Amino acid sequence: MKHLFSLFTLVLLSAAMAQAQSNNNSWRVGFGIDAGVSTSDAFKYALGGDIRIQKDFNQRVSGTLTTGFSHFFEKDHFANYTQYGSPYNVIPVKLGVKYFVGDNLYLGGEAGAGFAFEQWGTSFLWAPSVGMAFKNGIDLSLKYEEYTKDKATKTLGLRLAYGFGARSMTAHKKAGSTTNDGETELGVSFNPGSDINSSDNKTLGGDITLYKPLTNNLVATFSVGYTHMNRQYYSTYGIMDNNGNVYYNNNVSVRNVVPVKVGLRLFLGDVFYLGGEAGVGFASKRNTSFIYTPSLGFKFKNGIDIGAKYDNYGNRLIQDAISLKLGYHFKL
Repeated sequence: MKHLFSLFTLVLLSAAMAQAQSNNNSWRVGFGIDAGVSTSDAFKYALGGDIRIQKDFNQRVSGTLTTGFSHFFEKDHFANYTQYGSPYNVIPVKLGVKYFVGDNLYLGGEAGAGFAFEQWGTSFLWAPSVGMAFKNGIDLSLKYEEYTKDKATKTLGLRLAYGFGARSMTAHKKAGSTTNDGETELGVSFNPGSDINSSDNKTLGGDITLYKPLTNNLVATFSVGYTHMNRQYYSTYGIMDNNGNVYYNNNVSVRNVVPVKVGLRLFLGDVFYLGGEAGVGFASKRNTSFIYTPSLGFKFKNGIDIGAKYDNYGNRLIQDAISLKLGYHFKL
């Protein structure tokens, strides 16, 4: 999806801007994972990611600029809501304020515009929140977010983020490793998720990944995994010959895929990373497909790896999916 590539580019440009501000410790950049529950019957829940630039005005007050991407998973294919012809995919752009009532506890408020796709259009949005920001960079908040153009697009959710000062864009010890020797690591992960087009089609998978540090902030990856989708869909399309006759081809979507991918991880802090992988998804009945996977997450020094990823397949018979990544790294 070109919109995801554009967002990924925006993230990298914003990170570069934060690095350019490295002569001022009052600037911070943060990356978050957002998960929410819809307050309407049309949608079940929402999942997305964001990037936030924060300016500390004093010890109590900070200003924020946030953008990202969110996907709302519809309930029962919009049963009883025929006016909604497509899922709600939106890019929010928000200005906000944080007020710290203690060393860690803060109250927040944001407002801006949500640029949605297809039928949804652009909407005003606002989002009050309460959260805890810790000295190690972790930021955990509870927020209510409302896109006012349609009453169905309201959520109550959590934001888990990692932030760091602009000076933190300098090199780190082997991208989050506990040592400075650049050891190769083997990671295993459990990946529960959902078809991007229907929250009813759950996915379940896992992978084994080899991680090789290339520089202080860059890690090469090689992974082999398995993904199972619990539902199949019929796909019908017509082909017209030179005489104007139309022939219909009926196919059933793929349920089991073995992805083999290579990629890179870029660490923008001691634990936060952006990732990208590409490769081949092997499936039955000659449905093998190209696959690419943007991701973001947190890799902690104790070996725990928590993140989110989006699997996009070139074959229309394999459903694209968004998943959590719950993993652990072992040193080799």
